[in-house]
Amino acid sequence: MSTLYRKYRPQIFADIHDQEHIVKTITNEIAGNKIAHAYLFTGPRGVGKTTIARLLAKALNCKNHKDGEFEPCNECSSCQEIALGRNIDVIEIDAASHTGVDNVRENIIENAQFKPTQSKYKIFIIDEVHMLSTSAFNALLKTIEEPPAHVVFILATTELQKLPATIISRCQRFAFQKISHEGMMQKLEEICKQEKIKVEKLVLEKIINKSEGGMRDAESLLGQILTLNLKEISDEDIAAILPSSDLNSILSFIEFIAELDARAAIKHLNQLANQGLNLEQFTLDLIDILRQIMIAQTGYDITTTINADKETVGKIKKLSEKFFTSKIIAMIDSISNRRREIKQSPIPQLPLELFAVQFSNNENIVINTPTIENKKNVTKIEATTKIEDAKPNIIVSSIKNVISNFTNNSAPKSTLEEVKAKWDEIVSGLSQKIPSLTFVLRSCILTSLDETGLNLTFQFAIHKDKVEEAKTKKSLEDEIEKIMGERIRIICNVHASEIISTNDTEMNNLAAEFGGEII
Repeated sequence: MSTLYRKYRPQIFADIHDQEHIVKTITNEIAGNKIAHAYLFTGPRGVGKTTIARLLAKALNCKNHKDGEFEPCNECSSCQEIALGRNIDVIEIDAASHTGVDNVRENIIENAQFKPTQSKYKIFIIDEVHMLSTSAFNALLKTIEEPPAHVVFILATTELQKLPATIISRCQRFAFQKISHEGMMQKLEEICKQEKIKVEKLVLEKIINKSEGGMRDAESLLGQILTLNLKEISDEDIAAILPSSDLNSILSFIEFIAELDARAAIKHLNQLANQGLNLEQFTLDLIDILRQIMIAQTGYDITTTINADKETVGKIKKLSEKFFTSKIIAMIDSISNRRREIKQSPIPQLPLELFAVQFSNNENIVINTPTIENKKNVTKIEATTKIEDAKPNIIVSSIKNVISNFTNNSAPKSTLEEVKAKWDEIVSGLSQKIPSLTFVLRSCILTSLDETGLNLTFQFAIHKDKVEEAKTKKSLEDEIEKIMGERIRIICNVHASEIISTNDTEMNNLAAEFGGEII
């Protein structure tokens, strides 16, 4: 059972999953008798590079091959020998074990000069070719560049960047991709059916998530599970073999943090811990999902970076809309550090609980400001907002509106055009104190200037957050006052949606600016 990946290795091109772009090109070449003299297969481990190399070798040397056809017959002596690794005209070399130039000269260069014994082509399959030494590559180059007509090279590697450009340029290159969630599920279900064993879909889901797009790894894990010798295998049966965490549990945990519900997040963690959850695996999976959220926020297609079904991908995309990028980055940094604390913690789930509390809070926020003289009367402002009842940007917006209603700002004497004309001078002056701000301030847009202040619009929230730091903001306002001759308040926004940052630092700064405090 432990060699399922060998037992169920595809024997025809039609059995290959998720490499259609490669299969189509190669099969067209075989059918049209227009093959290349050297192929280069690149991509992650366990996605079919060696399998397709052997299929190509079988098809080229199949004794029953006919023009216009591309599938090997799998019945002739050549096909069967290649499938078993016994064909003397198909030489498979593990470059990791044969890195030196002497091995290359003896096993490849000299051998290539002799015609195949019983086949049409002598085929060299060199696995992990990036492991060859520089001198070995130099020796191999001439043969790959001008090989005998009866020789075909198939090079395979997981690390393309380590190959010399001279080798790459002389090969027909194919980039293999990770196997999709659907492709892996289909193959695993086919194996279970052939083995006449019923395996819960949740178990297969966990195998797929653990395999990270590698079909060979998935088949190996399934083989380990099938050694349980049960006719039906459930999630409970695999706990010792495949410690993992439920993806939905992670998504729920992140959802509680997005809703700023620390109580629910901690309750959720403790329920999982009581059920025997592997906390280390949960944390590793949590880091990966936070990474996917960050990637989704850039607009990149996360289906290429995660093996998950469409429903899960949809949930991740929705979560990406509930966080600021700066917060997600902070969460990834924090949980990466806390992961190392789990083994040493007297309470295993404590590091995760600290993380939950750090990034979610359901306490009331109250801003108390001292009295503000407004002509004939004195008014005390008390603004109370429940975080769980409002989105963070709404909270800060409400606070700003409350404060602005009780302030007597007058329109600046300077115009927006005048500030724009002096902006380079302002940025240059500030760059002497804070050099890192030069790019940020030169890339922002001065959108308006009125009695509320000078509105700056940034493309990225991280730039906005930087300028809004208390020390930075004061320095910028000081420089503007120095150049323009009047104090102008800075208001920061984010491009397009003009999202307002909601971290505690900003709210504290905002309250402090008007003499108040958050309690």
